Amino acid sequence: MLFDTGDRTRREPLQRGEQLFEFYNSCGLGGYDQLRSLINVWITAIPEEHRSELITRMRHGGDVAFGAAFCELLIATFVTKSNLKIIFHPDVPESSNHPDFAVVGDDENVLCYVEVTTVNRAAERAKQQNREAVIYNAIDGVNIPSGCLLGYNLIRAGPNSPPTKPLIAAIEVWARENEERARTTEVVGTFTAGEWTFELDLFAGGEPGARGHAIGVASLGGGLISPHKDIRAALVRKSRRYGKLDAPYLIVIADGKEQLFGADTIKTALTEAVFGDEMAVIVDGRPRLDYAKNGFWNGPNGPQNRHVSGVLLLPKTNVWDLREEKWQPLLAVNPWATLPLPTELKTTARLEANGGRWTRQAGIDFADTLGVPSQWPPE
Repeated sequence: MLFDTGDRTRREPLQRGEQLFEFYNSCGLGGYDQLRSLINVWITAIPEEHRSELITRMRHGGDVAFGAAFCELLIATFVTKSNLKIIFHPDVPESSNHPDFAVVGDDENVLCYVEVTTVNRAAERAKQQNREAVIYNAIDGVNIPSGCLLGYNLIRAGPNSPPTKPLIAAIEVWARENEERARTTEVVGTFTAGEWTFELDLFAGGEPGARGHAIGVASLGGGLISPHKDIRAALVRKSRRYGKLDAPYLIVIADGKEQLFGADTIKTALTEAVFGDEMAVIVDGRPRLDYAKNGFWNGPNGPQNRHVSGVLLLPKTNVWDLREEKWQPLLAVNPWATLPLPTELKTTARLEANGGRWTRQAGIDFADTLGVPSQWPPE
């Protein structure tokens, strides 16, 4: 199993920079026994030779590997619980590479090849966040006067995690000296640690921080959000990996960057990824929505990448949101596919050409098929 059995006593929440597996495996808060049990049920149904590889990645590969392996587990579980048979890492003609799965029929013929991939933050950004987590957690644990909280804002990041003891001491002195002033006026301090620079706000006169946490407000950075471009780039990479296939090809893409915000953005991101960037055109004097010819399926010379029969978007890489209607997976069916996606795999909510229009079709409940409890997340 991925998670060992036994009692857990930990009550502290996830710390910034802490690995998800370590937290899930140690947390004794309500609901986490059910989470561990559910994932264990799924993973023990995987054939042993492939199960051990998934377990290794989820235990030791860090959060990115945990999320990617978890999504592969989700898809494998969904397919098998849909009464379909899968073969892991099948051979394909004209390629030495192996897709994640092949879905096969009762006659053992391949119905569809399936590849699962995840869109993640750039490696350097992830490394910076890991280095920053050491400093953030140190500041979050400083001893400041009761009723005070800190606002945290990173100004400049350094290449290494610096010593934190001098930084903690300086913040604690500053907070004590400015407690009274912070009750009536804005108090902002700038601190350095090695090549890192931070700006802290001091808020006073309120309730004490929760369970010893000093940071009450944090600005954690951001960037431009272009999910359709990330999805499109991932599709291009995976579409070229296996050459000419002798069966339909489904690419599953999970958003590990958390840049989708609900059903509308999921639909828009998936549509723009395959058809092209949204643009306004004037037709008969009236504006109309159209798509630039830079999509994965809709290129400058017309339909392209016709060997990819469908794209399934997983908007989340975690287990908690599987019952949330706005986070349901969405399938795009290629209207120009050389080998159409089999009916057996068109069961989820999907976008499909219908009478010349790109429309959303209802599907079965993803969580029901997976066997997720109806009360989820657990109370």
